[in-house]
Amino acid sequence: MGESVPRAERTHPERFAPPDHGFAWLRMIGALVVVYGHSYPLVSGNDMFPPEWPVQPDHGLLMGFFAMSGFQITGSWVNDPHPARFAAKRVLRLWPPMLTVSLFAVLVLGPLVTALPSAEYFAARETWGYVVGNTGMLTLRHHLPGVFVNNPWEGQVNGSLWTLPMELIAYAGLWLLLLVGAARHRNRWLTVLALVVLVVVDRRTAHDPGPDSAGSLLSVPVEPLLSFLVAFAIGVVLRLYPVPRSPLAAGAGLLALVTMPMSEATAFWMTIAVSYAVIVFGYHWPARARVPGVWVNGSYGVYVWAFPIQQTLVLVGIGNQWVLLALAAPTAYVVGTLSWKFVEEPTMRLRHYIAPRRAPSAAPADTDAPPVGPANVQGDDPPTEPIGTLPTVPVEAPEERTTPALPRVPPSPGSRAGRRVAGPPDRPRG
Repeated sequence: MGESVPRAERTHPERFAPPDHGFAWLRMIGALVVVYGHSYPLVSGNDMFPPEWPVQPDHGLLMGFFAMSGFQITGSWVNDPHPARFAAKRVLRLWPPMLTVSLFAVLVLGPLVTALPSAEYFAARETWGYVVGNTGMLTLRHHLPGVFVNNPWEGQVNGSLWTLPMELIAYAGLWLLLLVGAARHRNRWLTVLALVVLVVVDRRTAHDPGPDSAGSLLSVPVEPLLSFLVAFAIGVVLRLYPVPRSPLAAGAGLLALVTMPMSEATAFWMTIAVSYAVIVFGYHWPARARVPGVWVNGSYGVYVWAFPIQQTLVLVGIGNQWVLLALAAPTAYVVGTLSWKFVEEPTMRLRHYIAPRRAPSAAPADTDAPPVGPANVQGDDPPTEPIGTLPTVPVEAPEERTTPALPRVPPSPGSRAGRRVAGPPDRPRG
């Protein structure tokens, strides 16, 4: 199966870092931009961008993450087309960091900042429902008793988790496609068909009147889910078809985006332009910008830890968005890097117990990736550092999401933009 899929050919390798490193950089930059994007709403309770805008910049950021996930985990399947191992890798990548931050919120952060007595906090059903709901992923909970109830963004413990169930649904859909042979050369048209169907349904819901007209799947709002699945599917198709990766074309697409008027058509073009651009830029990341992998592999951790860090800083009196950003960004970066070293990397090593036996001379296949973390296009778990130059640390190529996908501060639920990219359903208005 792997031989029938176009390999990730690269030109001028001396000028560009390996794609896995480029994707890791893009994910880390995106995760830190999310910290910036949340700073103003967390201190004010208001949206950063006018909710009536049909094109939301942070929406585009999320599209990039989903496109990278689709591209990279398709490569993981090409590398090892085994359904059970593929599913196990996704579980080992997506759940451990999310469960770690959720348990920390319940057992450490909650008791420290809750407005309730400790006994009442631990006796509340909502406390343990938070752990159970988040473990189920599709049944996310967003509140803990008495926690952050006086913050401008009232009661939200971790607004960044809301895209992780969408990432999980994307993985499940891709798993089903690959299970029926969509990665085989003669069947890869199935991925194009899936993309077309998603685009049609997404465009239909974009024009349906009324807020939340598409409803939700458990805790997952359907309309933003469809938009993100389109970006994910674009990444899948770009991996299976030999589409030219042209920086000129990517730049032209982004330039067209910023010059187009605000409209639903522009919002759709953003999905296409951003999805293509992140794949191209991942392949054309300058070699001079290469750093040890540990510096950029913690983007998923930054993504899931930044929001509670920011809420805590607001609770203790930080009321300026720039001060909040200056304090939260480096803190989230450090915590995210620690999460990579002590949570993600150790759990990812477990996949070596399920890896297929390979001949010593076997050539590496292509890609795997995390929700918002590192990426790799040359194999399932190769090092990010150049061998013989920097310390070698086995990492997984980016795939899920994430890395978990980037969280955003959603616009008002009643607007069209709010319907397209709604945040957690219980997000209070400031």
